[in-house]
Amino acid sequence: MKKPGGGFGFVMMAVVLMIVLFLATKAWKAVMPTAAQALQPGTPGQVDDHGQKEAGDAIRSGNLPNLKQMGQNADKYIDQMKDAAKKQD
Repeated sequence: MKKPGGGFGFVMMAVVLMIVLFLATKAWKAVMPTAAQALQPGTPGQVDDHGQKEAGDAIRSGNLPNLKQMGQNADKYIDQMKDAAKKQD
């Protein structure tokens, strides 16, 4: 009786695993300097400025939108669309 399975599938699996590990190692080495710098004692726990300050400014100033009012406006709009759809039929 012939043994089920073959060596070719095992070899292909090993090759794919080696490629995945190589790519993961390459990505890990690319990120390591930044991660090591961020984990040093005494470094501030702050992300560098990325140029988008509007959300943070709105949160700090308290000028966030009123979600209840937005929901009511959405409900009114949905009702208007339903009425318009009924008139088309």
